[in-house]
Amino acid sequence: MQKLKHIFFIVALLLSTNSCIDSYTPAIKSVDIGKYVVMGRVDRNDSVQTVNISMTSSVSDPKYIPIIGCSVVILDDQGHEFPLYSLGDGSYVGWVDPQYMTEGSRFKIKVITPKNEVLESDYDQMPTDAKIDSVYYELKNIEEKSGHVTHGIQFYLNMNDIPANSHYFKWNVYETWEHRTLYPIEWYYDGKVEHVFPPDSSKMICWNTDKSTEIYIMNTENFTGNSYQKFTLNFVSNETEKLAHGYSLLVEQVALSQAAYDFWQRMKLNYDRGGNLYEKQPAIILGNMHDVSDPKKEVLGYFSATASQKKRIFVASVPQLSITYPDYCNFNVLGRGGFLNISPFTYPAYLASDGKGGFQMVVMGKECVDCMLFRGTNVKPSFWPWPN
Repeated sequence: MQKLKHIFFIVALLLSTNSCIDSYTPAIKSVDIGKYVVMGRVDRNDSVQTVNISMTSSVSDPKYIPIIGCSVVILDDQGHEFPLYSLGDGSYVGWVDPQYMTEGSRFKIKVITPKNEVLESDYDQMPTDAKIDSVYYELKNIEEKSGHVTHGIQFYLNMNDIPANSHYFKWNVYETWEHRTLYPIEWYYDGKVEHVFPPDSSKMICWNTDKSTEIYIMNTENFTGNSYQKFTLNFVSNETEKLAHGYSLLVEQVALSQAAYDFWQRMKLNYDRGGNLYEKQPAIILGNMHDVSDPKKEVLGYFSATASQKKRIFVASVPQLSITYPDYCNFNVLGRGGFLNISPFTYPAYLASDGKGGFQMVVMGKECVDCMLFRGTNVKPSFWPWPN
């Protein structure tokens, strides 16, 4: 049975399309270099639990430093232990039996590093979850200080029937959009002219997914009703390609304990004062992690017990909103030297078609034919509703 559970969570992880963990790559003060950062959660509505363990880097060389080789276990307040297993990139995953993830139950995490340092979180209490009623958008114009007006769509969220004992929420927002190049691969030069027939269009359409760095949180403790309308999420401008060929927004609503909410509220206040989430917050805001083996050492991050709900919305086109965005395709006309002007270090050099079965002495930038240069994938997401 234990082996089957291990297989189950590994398969589930591979099928998952979005990470629920905030991985930090903080560029921080020199006194904070080399501190452990532990971020993770146990979620009652998620089959796979994930924790990320890393170390802070320097201001001069900011980077993600994963900590591998740790022994990681999630514990509840009834004495049950649930081991996590390393993926080799600082992420640790495991399975927690749903029967123990009940409202009011408490969980913590224990980490033993390769240096035998023991890191532990405080217990965090499993909250009551609430459902998302709807996610929608409205046209919106934003006037900048320069006087320029940006047109786009503003997303909102409605909540109804919020449980009386559920007050603290955080929303994670994931954007997915279709990106297209202008041309297939038909002609290229790599020391000699090569012809691809039929033209290769496999990298003409890609899908990009980004998680918003904004911190969306809300406290309903002082609300008189059990609903909230028009919570503001992200804005999408018409001056990007995001709305040109298809757009999807996945909203993950996460019910939190009061302690976890207080942590994210401090993070948001720090973020709103200026600076990037990954630059300042971990260096300033302490969570519920501790170095048990050396209490004088600070450990950054937070481990929480949560209950999440998800809702996805698709946007094919927006009436009354024209889409205008820059063309990223660059051309370079070969001069008198012809192919001698092409450096071997740039091979393959893609040549423009003449539309008559031949090619022109014009080199196209790789961005003209390869959509994967923009961090996307040419594998259509399983949830994408439109044909290629």
